Amino acid sequence: MSTPPKPGKRMSVRVDTALSDDLAALMRTGMTASDAVRLAVGFLAHGYRDLWTQGVYPEGVTPSRMRLTSPPYDSRPTRTD
Repeated sequence: MSTPPKPGKRMSVRVDTALSDDLAALMRTGMTASDAVRLAVGFLAHGYRDLWTQGVYPEGVTPSRMRLTSPPYDSRPTRTD
């Protein structure tokens, strides 16, 4: 296992077709590529830590599958009374 870059350091990742397509999907929301990478890594890390903390998987073991659940989009305006 290698160590993560220290805060403030830059990181380099080779972009293949799959990563480019995935970034394009996330960037359609208006975020930058850097924002998308931070969000994706943070989201996945949160999922791993949660599974480890709950004892669903032993610490350091990669889950075989994970899923995302999301409420349906509600475009109704929120009340401001």
